Amino acid sequence: MENNCLDLLCQRRTVYAFKPEAVAQHLVEHALEAATWAPNHHLTEPWVFYVLGPQARKTLAETYGKLRADKRHTPGSEAWQQAYTQAVNRFLAIPGMVLTGQLLTDDPIQRQEDYAAVCCAIQNFQLAMWAQGVGVQWSTGPVIRARETYQLTQTDEKRLRWVGILYYGYPECVPKGKRTCWREKTYFLK
Repeated sequence: MENNCLDLLCQRRTVYAFKPEAVAQHLVEHALEAATWAPNHHLTEPWVFYVLGPQARKTLAETYGKLRADKRHTPGSEAWQQAYTQAVNRFLAIPGMVLTGQLLTDDPIQRQEDYAAVCCAIQNFQLAMWAQGVGVQWSTGPVIRARETYQLTQTDEKRLRWVGILYYGYPECVPKGKRTCWREKTYFLK
């Protein structure tokens, strides 16, 4: 492995705070192309990507806000409304989003392999964005399981499972990272 590839792998971080500036579409498209080169058993290419524009983001922000507020407060209360507004504003402040899903099959073994492939595609997307100076947060929160998300995308949860929503933008700050040495997690069998 070339040093620049290992450096990229070791330096990539999940970014939680983004600058407000938009990321150019061609950078997103470059990362999506990288995602489609992920390994996938039998070349099933089980991934699907939905890049969210302003109206879709607004609609999804409302779902996100409701889920967050419902979790902590009584619907209709002042505290609920404050939590809802805060969550919607926080969601809409994220510069870009890509919903990433897995096309489902009836074969349980292929379904598991396809899930792994979609996860690899997400990692490729994250690395390609990071190489371009863009940070990504892969979120698997309740919004990806919400009925409203399937309605927004006009998809059927029996045929597609959302694996994550990828929030992206230029990092406001880059978290420090640390990993356990690979030697502590590796066993050589004879």
